[in-house]
Amino acid sequence: MKQKMKDLGDFPGIAENLPCCFYITQTKEPFGLLYANEEMLRLFDCRDFDELYRHVDGDAFHVIAMDDRARVKQEIVHELAERNDRFDHARGHLFTRTSRIRYADVSGRIVETQAHGKVCYCTLQEIDIPLPGVTVDRDIRDYVISHLDEAIENHWIQVYYQPIIRTLTGELCGMEALARWVDPQIGFLAPASFIPVLEQVRLIHQLDAYVLEEVCHMLRQRLNHDLPITPISFNLSRYDFDMVDVFHLVEKTRAAYQIPRDALYVEITESALAENDDAIHRAIDRLRDEGYEIWLDDFGSGYSSLNILKDYTVDLIKLDMGFLRNFTEKSRSIISSVIAMAKDLGIKTLAEGVETQEHAEFLASIGCGRQQGYYYGKPQPLVGTLAHIEAEGREIEPRKWCHYYDVASMAIRETNQTSALFDLHEDGYLHYLYTNQVYREQLHALGYRCRDVEGFLNRKARPEISATFRHYVNRSLQSGSPESFCYIDGGDYIRIRLRVICEMNHHLLIHMGFENISRSDAGEQLVKLDDNLRYLYTMFENISLVDFQRDTIEPIYVHDAPTRETVHGIRRYLQSFAQEYVYEPDRQGYLDFCNPDTAAARIQKSRYSRIAHCCRVRDPHGNYHWRECVAVLLQNGLTERSGHTSLMLTAEKTIEEQILLPASRTPEQCTLDALLWQSLTHHTRFYYFWKDKNRRFLGATKAFLKFYGFDSEADILGKTDEDMNWHLDNNTYRLDEIALLQTGKIVENVKGTCIIRGVLRHITCYKWPLYREGEIIGLLGVFFEAEDLYSKINQSLVSPYDDPVTGLHNRQGFLGDLIGYQEAYAVDQQPYALILLESCFDEQIQKTYGPSFLRTHAGKDAVISRLRHTTFAILRRETSSEDRTASKAIARDLQQRLQSIHQIDGNPVTITFRYSFVHATDPAIHKTANGNVSYIYRLALERLSHNG
Repeated sequence: MKQKMKDLGDFPGIAENLPCCFYITQTKEPFGLLYANEEMLRLFDCRDFDELYRHVDGDAFHVIAMDDRARVKQEIVHELAERNDRFDHARGHLFTRTSRIRYADVSGRIVETQAHGKVCYCTLQEIDIPLPGVTVDRDIRDYVISHLDEAIENHWIQVYYQPIIRTLTGELCGMEALARWVDPQIGFLAPASFIPVLEQVRLIHQLDAYVLEEVCHMLRQRLNHDLPITPISFNLSRYDFDMVDVFHLVEKTRAAYQIPRDALYVEITESALAENDDAIHRAIDRLRDEGYEIWLDDFGSGYSSLNILKDYTVDLIKLDMGFLRNFTEKSRSIISSVIAMAKDLGIKTLAEGVETQEHAEFLASIGCGRQQGYYYGKPQPLVGTLAHIEAEGREIEPRKWCHYYDVASMAIRETNQTSALFDLHEDGYLHYLYTNQVYREQLHALGYRCRDVEGFLNRKARPEISATFRHYVNRSLQSGSPESFCYIDGGDYIRIRLRVICEMNHHLLIHMGFENISRSDAGEQLVKLDDNLRYLYTMFENISLVDFQRDTIEPIYVHDAPTRETVHGIRRYLQSFAQEYVYEPDRQGYLDFCNPDTAAARIQKSRYSRIAHCCRVRDPHGNYHWRECVAVLLQNGLTERSGHTSLMLTAEKTIEEQILLPASRTPEQCTLDALLWQSLTHHTRFYYFWKDKNRRFLGATKAFLKFYGFDSEADILGKTDEDMNWHLDNNTYRLDEIALLQTGKIVENVKGTCIIRGVLRHITCYKWPLYREGEIIGLLGVFFEAEDLYSKINQSLVSPYDDPVTGLHNRQGFLGDLIGYQEAYAVDQQPYALILLESCFDEQIQKTYGPSFLRTHAGKDAVISRLRHTTFAILRRETSSEDRTASKAIARDLQQRLQSIHQIDGNPVTITFRYSFVHATDPAIHKTANGNVSYIYRLALERLSHNG
C-alpha cells in the first residue's frame, strides 16, 4: 500500500517552501518518517514521499548510510540529552535511491505537537565528502556509480599486475592484481577515485568479482598455450562478505577456468579482519581449508594487528609500506621484530613499498621471504610487467620450488652467530643461497671468500673437505637432526654444525654455521687438552670426550668409529650403537660398562682411577673383532647441579681375541640347524612359506612378506589363502593343498594368478609335505613370479602390459585382468566390481599419490591399473552381497580423500575428482551384451563421463 505523507498543518511553525532539505520524524522507535519536503525528495532522487519512505524503510535514521548510522545515532541521542532536546552538525554519508553517494550535515530539535506528540524537526545540508588523502569530485563519484556496469562490460577497467620477487633468488614468485579504470571520456582514474566510492555504495563486490574473473581467464589462456604462470594475489573488500558468498564466488570462478587453487592468493586487509565478523571468519577458514592461501594485507597499519594473528589463521602477512616510507632505525627494529614473530608463528612474510636497494638489502638480511614495490616494477598490464621482468633478467619461479624457498626463508634469522644456507643439487653441485654478515666476516678472518668455500665443497680444490662435509650432510638427512664435526685449518680448530632442513625435487636445503673454537675460551682449553693427549693418539684408534652436563659425546681423534660428529643424547646413542655394532652376547655387558649413571662413581672407586671393558664390535665388512674401551675422568669432584663429574675421556683400540674363563664364556643358545634356518628365512630372496595341517600360515620368509607388502608375520599367521583373498582362483591351490596334506602328493609347477600390491601377477608354485616321525604335520611351499623371471631374462625389454610411470598394469594389462574376472564370474559365479577413477592429476600428484595412495585405500585384494594419463581402474573381487556396498563406499572414500589433498611436499595442489561404478551383476551388462568385456569397459567410461 502506498505510504502517504502527514499533513504539514499538523506541525506548527513550518513553512512549506523551505530552501533546504527538511524532514520530520518520530522521536521513539521505530523513528517513523512523517514528512519530507521537495528538496529532500530531489536530493534522494525520489519522485514522491512513498519512494523516499520505501528507500529508508520508513526509519528516519536510515537516511544515513549504514557505515555511519550507529555513530550518528549515538551522537544525536547524546546531544539531545545534553542540550535540551537539540542537536547540531551530525555528519555522515547517505545514499540516494539511484545509488549516488552524498555527505550531509544534519541538525534538529524536538517539538511537542498536538496531533503526533513529540516529533523531531530536522534540516539536512549537503557538503563535500571527506576522503583520506584525496578529494573526489562529486561528478566523478556519480559517474563511477552510474557507469560501473558499462566499464566492466567494455573492459574500461583493466587489471594491472605488480611483480612479487623471491628475496633469496630474485625470481618472480607472484604478482598482485590491481584494478585500473581507463575511461574513454574522463581518462585514467586512480584507484582512490573509484574504489572508496564503490565500497560506500556497496558495489565493490562487482569490481572484485570482475578482477578475479579476468585473472582466471588470463591464467587459463597461458596454461592452454603451455606458457609459465605465477600465482596471482587478488584483493577482497570487507564489504564483499556482506554482499555475496565469497567462498562460492571464488571457487565457482576458479573451477570454471580449471585453475589450480595454488595459483590464487586471497588478500584481505587488516581493517577487514579487525571487525572479527563471524561471516568473514567462516569464509576465511573455508577458503583456507580448501587449499587457498590467505594473505593479510597492510599488516601493521591498524590498531589490532596482534589480535588478528590471534583470532585468524593466515599464511602470509604483507608489511604495510609505511614502515619503509619512514626508513629509520626504529622502523628497522619494528620490521625485524615483526618478521621474527611471524616466523615463530609459521607465517610467511612479504614487504611492500620496496623502493630502493637499501630497502631490498635490509629485507634480505633479516630473512623477509618476498618483496614488492617500485624497485622491482610498477603495476602494468600483463605484457608490460612480463617484459619488464624479462628485461631485468629475472626468471619465473617454477611452481614446484615455492615450498622449498619458503622453508629456506623461514630458516633465516637475525643472529650474532654465523649462518648460511646451501642448496645441494641432484648432480652433487652445491652453492650458497644465503650468508649473513657474521658468516662472511668470520670466513674472511680465516682468509676465505664464499666462492672459495663453494670451490672446496665442489671438489675443485680440497676434495677431503668436500667428502667430509657431504658425509655429515648424509648423516643429518638420515637422522633428521643437527650434526657437527671438527677439522683443523691452518692450525685452527673449526667446528662445523649443519642440518638438512628440506629435501625436495632431488635437492637438499642445508643450514650451516661454523665456529673457530681455537679463538674461544673453550678452544684454549681444548688446545691445552690436545697437548696432554697427543701421546694417546698413537695408542688408541678412537678418542672421545663425554660431557655429562651437556649430554654429548664429542670425537677428539677418530680412526674407524662409525660416527665422527658430536652426538647429542648419550643414552640414546649408546643403545643405538650397541644394537647395531656390538655382538649380541656381549651387548648387555657393554651397556652396563657405559652406563652414564654409574660410570663416574665406578671410576672414582677403581684402584687406578679408570675402568676398562672388552667386547666384540662389528667392522664395516660385517666381521666382529675384540675391542678394549678405557674411561677416565678429566675433572675431580662432582658438580652441584648434576652430581656427575663434568667430563670423561674414553679411548678404544682393537685387541687380540679375548681369553675368557670357562665360567664367564657365554653359551651358544642355538644349534647349527637353527642358525642356518634363521639365516635362510631372513636373507633368501625366494618366496618360501609354511602352513599347518589345516592350511593356515605358520610363517614365511622375509622376501615373501616384502613381496606382498606385509610388515611382519603377524599379518598372515593363522590365516588361509581364502582369508587373505589374494588368488583370482582359490580352488586350484586349495584342492592341491588338500591332496598334498591327505596323500603326500608333491605339488609342482602349478600356475596361478594372485594380487600383489594392487596388480595381478602370474606365479608358479611348488609345495612339499612336512613330516614328523612319519606323519604329515603341514606343508612347505615356494613360488616364483613369471613377470620377475621374464624381466630378468629380458631386462632390456619393457612389458607390454605394464605402465612405465606407476608400475601398474596399463590399458592392455587391465583388459586382460578384466577378462579373467569376467570368466571367473561366468564359470564360478564369483562377482566383482569395476571402479573407474579420473582426476585432474598433474604429473607430480600422479607420481606421489597415484599407485601408493590407491593401493592403500583400495585394499590389498584389489587390482589397480592406469588406463591413461589421469584415469585409473580398480577391479575388486567380492565374496558377499555386503561387498557391493563396500566397493561403492571405497569409490566415494577415494574421491573424498583425494579431493581433500591440498599439499604435496609442502606445495599447494588442487585435485578434482570423479568416479564410475559397474558391478558384475549389473542388469545393463547382461541385457545388452551378455557380459562382453569391451561393453563393460565402455559402460564404465560412459558413466564416468556423465558423472563429470
